Amino acid sequence: REDSALLEVYRWEPLREFLQAAFRLPRLFRSADPLGGVYYNVFDGSRGDTLGWHFDRSHFSMNLILQTTPGAGGDFQYLPDSRGTVDEAASWSEVQAIIDRGARTPELLPGSLYLFAGSRSLHRVSPVTRGQRVNAILTFVEDEGARLNEYTLRKFF
Repeated sequence: REDSALLEVYRWEPLREFLQAAFRLPRLFRSADPLGGVYYNVFDGSRGDTLGWHFDRSHFSMNLILQTTPGAGGDFQYLPDSRGTVDEAASWSEVQAIIDRGARTPELLPGSLYLFAGSRSLHRVSPVTRGQRVNAILTFVEDEGARLNEYTLRKFF
């Protein structure tokens, strides 16, 4: 909806300026993608929803946790600045060993806000076993006019 509070926050220029400063970037733009720029992620325990280990195509995002079910999965887990290490791994078993040694799981509660460079850090959302995990994602890019590619649009939207 064009009049949503989430879109209003996303379009608020002081937020973009804050993120540009926080990420120490000379330029930062809102994603030009009508689907992937700003959206809600809903993970439902009745379906065992999860999001497997991956890197984002967008470089920077802001995530706002809106709802969790304590003790029911839906944990955000990541490996900081792991792109190079994962790219050099010869097999998934090597990647799994890296995950087992260094994955971090921050405590994120409703109202938690985190800034994330998802193209540089392998990450996932663990399976939700009951209840729901809901978050809002606001995506920003370094290249003005950048949009998601067809593969990503089909996979996530």
